[in-house]
Amino acid sequence: MGIKDSAMIAVKDCMGVKPGENVLIVSDTERDFIGVPIYEATMELGAEAVYVEMKPRTMSGEEPPEPVAEAMLHSDVVIAPTKFSLTHTRARINACSRGARIATMPLTEGTRGLITEMFSTGGMTADYHRMKSNISRLLSRLQGAKQARITTALGTDILVELGGRKWHEDTGLALKPGDFTNLPGGELFIAPTNANGRLVIDGTFGDFGLLETPLELLIENGMVVEAKGAHADDLKGLFKKMGQGARTVAELGIGMNPKARLWGILLEDEKAGNTVHLALGNNIGFGGTCDVPMHADGIVTNPAIYIDGKKLDIGEYL
Repeated sequence: MGIKDSAMIAVKDCMGVKPGENVLIVSDTERDFIGVPIYEATMELGAEAVYVEMKPRTMSGEEPPEPVAEAMLHSDVVIAPTKFSLTHTRARINACSRGARIATMPLTEGTRGLITEMFSTGGMTADYHRMKSNISRLLSRLQGAKQARITTALGTDILVELGGRKWHEDTGLALKPGDFTNLPGGELFIAPTNANGRLVIDGTFGDFGLLETPLELLIENGMVVEAKGAHADDLKGLFKKMGQGARTVAELGIGMNPKARLWGILLEDEKAGNTVHLALGNNIGFGGTCDVPMHADGIVTNPAIYIDGKKLDIGEYL
């Protein structure tokens, strides 16, 4: 497959774009090589397509310019291949609440060649309807769970309290008004109510890409109290800049895309099978209470997952 094939999968299969729909492609000056093919695929389907290219944001979670946010409110479909994520912005949340079907594609890390290869051969090539079925099966297993314990051979041992909050499916399909997904899609995620323990991130972390050595976080009462290892000083700088909310354990996610793999590009890496991710910062858009302009996911590979004390065999759902 090539980039044009993946772009058509995105707009036709994943977003269900129809002739005459108002479709907004929000890109920036560093990710136009993905934005333009998606715009062209949208045009091929006969949609009323508009392509907007903005200055890249400075970090994930930062709001787009007001004219872009306003245009999102008046669109049937929004697809956002950008350098930094618009997922956890009020602009995205408000547009979904008005009925827009939205896919964000935060392509923060990676060269143009690596991103193009990932988009053409990785998680975008999955069988999205089969994956949706598998995610739904796992959701049925997780509904009502009170706790998740994550352990790894590298030293992760963290107990995550779920507190009756809702699990969210990211199936890569946004076919009904108000639907939201990442592309590529493929995860289940939740905003925890509390977490305690040690988290050793050995995959990709936030906007820093694939880690050469692990980042170790000590978490008490749902907050990071100590960080050491890869990018620990950078993370402490973010805490200082963003305030205490940035220390919040915001998300627990389980990767469910069998075609996704670790590229050092968080957008796809967090969807890879046999991984979990825990994020820090903003979770206001999916059931949490932390509202800061930051959301940083940390990928943990080869985890053992225990749900209310019973081990979960994630391979049964991939």
